[in-house]
Amino acid sequence: MGEDRQVLLVRHAESVANRERLLTGRIDVELTPGGRRQCRAASRYIRRRFRVDLAFSSPMRRSMETAGLLTRGSPASVQPNELLLETDFGDWEGLDRAQLAAKPQWEQYVTDPFHFTFPGGESPQQVRERVERFRGELLARDDWKTALVVSHYTPLVFYVLMVMGVADRGRAAFKIGNAAVSVIGAGEYGEYVEMLNYRP
Repeated sequence: MGEDRQVLLVRHAESVANRERLLTGRIDVELTPGGRRQCRAASRYIRRRFRVDLAFSSPMRRSMETAGLLTRGSPASVQPNELLLETDFGDWEGLDRAQLAAKPQWEQYVTDPFHFTFPGGESPQQVRERVERFRGELLARDDWKTALVVSHYTPLVFYVLMVMGVADRGRAAFKIGNAAVSVIGAGEYGEYVEMLNYRP
């Protein structure tokens, strides 16, 4: 019986848009100085406890920068993967909470966020399909024991929900913070959540 594998799920660190509380999916923003400090803390935590064999990231700058800081000194090079992109929020990209709350579809979104199609964008269910494909491709590989996956809020929420077997629910009963580390184990009897939303 082989040793269980581990997938480290990390949300990108604080970005300029996070600090300004803007809805940001495909707008390419950089990390804040505070975000870089979050990365350094997460990097120290990961280096002490894990040996990363493979590293994947959303191609957005905030994720790639996070992944680069997390893998500094590691033999793993970061592989950008478009399946890990955040939701395309379409016409709602870059809006703040007050602007969003004024939208006529806001209540519909709040009621069932996982089944709402953003005007001019995509539905979280399309994100779920992308993440499901990525997860399947990752688990089919046999060249790793520990994989690092750096992405955004919605893709990581769906990854965890799929492991829990509750991805059909209308919302998640947990949060994933900036630079937070979640650990998924994968072994003989399937996948399981080892740790959720730990912020070093």
